[in-house]
Parts: sequence; structure tokens; C-alpha cells
Amino acid sequence: MILSRLLGSLVLLAVALGVFVALRPLLPIDETRYLDVAWEMRLSGDLFHLTRNFDLYTHKPPMLFWLINLVWQATGVSEFAARLVAPGFAVAAAVAMARLARRLWPGDGGTGARSVLVLAGFTVFLIYASATMFDTMLALATILGMGVLWRIGQGESGWRIWTGFGAILAFGVYAKGPVIFVHLMPVLLTMRVWAPVPPRPAEVARGFAVALAAGLALVALWLVPALLAGTAAYREELLWTQSAARVAGGMAHDRPVWFLVVLLPVILFPWGWSWPVWRRVAQEVQARGPGRMLAIWAASGLVLFSLISGKQVHYLVPEFPAVALLVARALGAAGPGVRAGSAAAIVPVALGVAALLLAAGVVPASGDLAVVQPAAAVVIFGLLTIAVGVVGWRLPLLPGHAVIGIGLATALHILIATSGLYSAYDAYPIAARLKAADAGGLAIAGMTYNAEFNFKARLAAPVATPIDAEAVQTWCRAHPEGLLFGPVGRVPVTAAPSETLRYNGIDYGFWPAASVNARG
Repeated sequence: MILSRLLGSLVLLAVALGVFVALRPLLPIDETRYLDVAWEMRLSGDLFHLTRNFDLYTHKPPMLFWLINLVWQATGVSEFAARLVAPGFAVAAAVAMARLARRLWPGDGGTGARSVLVLAGFTVFLIYASATMFDTMLALATILGMGVLWRIGQGESGWRIWTGFGAILAFGVYAKGPVIFVHLMPVLLTMRVWAPVPPRPAEVARGFAVALAAGLALVALWLVPALLAGTAAYREELLWTQSAARVAGGMAHDRPVWFLVVLLPVILFPWGWSWPVWRRVAQEVQARGPGRMLAIWAASGLVLFSLISGKQVHYLVPEFPAVALLVARALGAAGPGVRAGSAAAIVPVALGVAALLLAAGVVPASGDLAVVQPAAAVVIFGLLTIAVGVVGWRLPLLPGHAVIGIGLATALHILIATSGLYSAYDAYPIAARLKAADAGGLAIAGMTYNAEFNFKARLAAPVATPIDAEAVQTWCRAHPEGLLFGPVGRVPVTAAPSETLRYNGIDYGFWPAASVNARG
């Protein structure tokens, strides 16, 4: 029975993530950029040096791009296949989480199965886990690392287990870089607070030295060849600049210290909206052992990322399994018959009512809401979300919250697929225009280009990025058959564009190079 529930929850998670990938276009600028990096790796055959728009790219390690190219070896260059890699790691992380539950609570076989359903019920987790990003890989590394730390905290010792911990650290670095230490080190350093048999500090120091040496040796298999063949600027960027800037500030994701805290009601939706769940989680955390370790895992991630200047909500994806395990354990204590009756049901109902008012014209469809058309798609979304809230309210606590979380994410993706939201973020029309003009050369001006269209257009040469009117004029003279494009009103030309296409809220104009007259 428990195994069937576990398999059913895993299948539900896998199907939901696959459906979301199918219903949603590649989202700028992250997904479009990462698919381009993988595409350019395929073109170059260079597994050590990443490029974006054919310029060196040092912001991320290579594992995601290696795996996408490995998938392409079997499927050919396929956007859908590439986009299943990161969600596949989300499913693998759920499996690892269920196994960790069995290790934490050997006498409670149901917590693992419940934890998968709880994880699948986090709306924010589903959205980010279905995206082509690095956080699901990092989540898997974090879960595996926590499993090793729990074994150490139960008295296991020796160079083998610490070497295994080092291999997991290396896996995390290959997945997303040194940030794996942010997720694992607080639990390692607080063993005396939660571990049943905490090792002596000297043992931890020696063991961590072994782990660090093993991890560095594995990372060196990629890092050393990359550094030796790179330029001095590349080495500085890879080893220092991009990591230091995330901590000290100055990057695109700088946020105030309270950013993640105020978003907790959204991040923890729907499970965090239930007082009975919180009460039983608190009881679990008070006891020394698994609950306390999981609480440190979850809370330390929130605190440390709040203190780091560069932060995004999806940075907390590796903390979702900790919360899911705590909630699953709490739900086991609650019993199967407890009604949901949670305030979480208010959210989908309120969104549904707002959608119906929008479709009826009571709420004006202005600004960003203008793309949420036709009215039929909005009505369907409204009715679906109201139904999700009502059903979730009436069901017992575990299935009720799962229905609310998964149902809301599903309704949002159906809205994307059936309304103007899809075309608003679909790069294909612009990519097709660029592909048709690729032979003469392409240039973009008036914006920072993050290779949003390179993969979609399957470009085999860089898009030029002239920075001012003089550079635009020079490029156009050198490429008389080329095509200039960029945001209308910001490209330094006086001629009207020959064509305009809208994408990601920007009106892109297109100018044949021969017709361009630079301003000034």
C-alpha cells in the first residue's frame, strides 16, 4: 500500500511537470539563455568552456549543459527533450527525499510517500521545478548530502563516508557552483544541536578535510582544464567575480534583506496556510533528531539567502524537501480524517472570482492584463480555480492541500497555453525572422542581449551587439545584406522599421542594413 502510494505520487509529480513544460513556452531570459549555452556547446564540441552568443559564459557550471547534450545524442536537437532534464532531477530529488524519510524515521513507512505528495503540492516548487534551471539538480545534491550527514550524526565515521560527502559536494558544485555549501554547511556545523550521536569537533574537522579534498579533486577534472585553456579575464570571472558579486551586490538579482521573508506565504503555499500543520511541525522540531535537523536545513537556507545580496525565490528550491518532510511527518500525526478547511482555499477562489470579473469587463484589462485574452480562456481559468478551492476545502487535509497546490499550478499553465500569454512569450516569430536573414548577418542594438533568440533560431554565428549609433552605422556598412533589430525607440536609427514583432513586453523592430540611417 505504501509503495503504491509512493509510486502514485511520483507519477503525479512527473506527469504534472511534463504537462507544464508542454504548456509553457521557453521563458526569457533564463530558459532561453541556458538552451542557447547548451546549443553552442553542441556546435563547438567544447565541454570545458561555456559560451553565450559565442562569448565566454562563466556564470554557471557545466553539468546541466552536458546532460542536455547527452539527451540530444539520443533525441537530436529537441527543445522539449532538453526541457525535461531539470524536471527529471525534480523527480529524482523526490525519490531521494522519500528514501531520506525512511532513514530518518525507520518505523514510519508512510512519511516518505506523503512527503512526495506534499512536495508536489507546493505551487511555487512545481513552477520552478518545471523550468530549465539548476535548482532541482542542487536539490538532489542537498538531499543526498543530508542523508550522509544524518548517518554521520548517528555515529558512522571513517574516510569512506566523508569521501562520499565530498563527492556530493562536487556534484553540487557541478550542478550550480559553490552555493551547495550554503545548503549543507549549517547542518554540518550544528550537529551537536540535532545529532543523536554527534561526533567530536576534531572528528568533524578531519572528516570535512577529507570531504573537501575529495570534492576538489573531482571538480578539478573540469575546472583545471577550463582554467588552463582560458584567458586571465576568464579565470578571474570564473573563480571570483561572479560569485563575489552575488554576495556583495551589484548583480541583476539584488534584493532587500526582507525580500524572501515577505514572500513566505507565497513560497509555502498551500501547506504553510494551515495552522494544524504548523502546530504539529513545531512539536516535531522541539524533539532532538530528524525534526530539528530539517528545521535547521530549511531555516538556514532562508536566513543565509536573505543576507546575501543577490537572491531569487528559486534559490530556495533545495529547502522545499526539508519543509515537505516536516509537513509529511506532521500530517501522519494528524490522522487521515482531518478536514482541510484551510485558508489556502481562499487563494484559488479569490483568483477565480477576479478572473471572472476581468472576463466580464468589471476589472479593466489594461497594462500587462491586456494579453490575458480571449475572455473564454479567462473564464475557464476562473471556473477551474474556484473549483480547485472548493474541492480542496472539502477534502481531508493531505489530499485537499495537494489539490489546491497542484490545481492552481495546472490552472495557471492552462491559462498560459490558451490565452495571449503564450504568444507574448513565444520567441518563435522573431526567431523565424532572424533565421531567414542569418546569412547576411544579424545585429541587435538598444538593449542588453542575453541570447534570447539564438537557440530558437538555431543560429550558428553570434549576433553582433553595436553599442551606439556610430557602431550601428559601421556594422550596417560592413553587412549590407544584414538585419538590424532591437526595441523600437531605443535603436539609434531614424528610419522606421520594416516590421515589428512583440515579445516579452518589448516591441522589436527590424531594419534591413541597407536602409539604416544612424541618428546623430
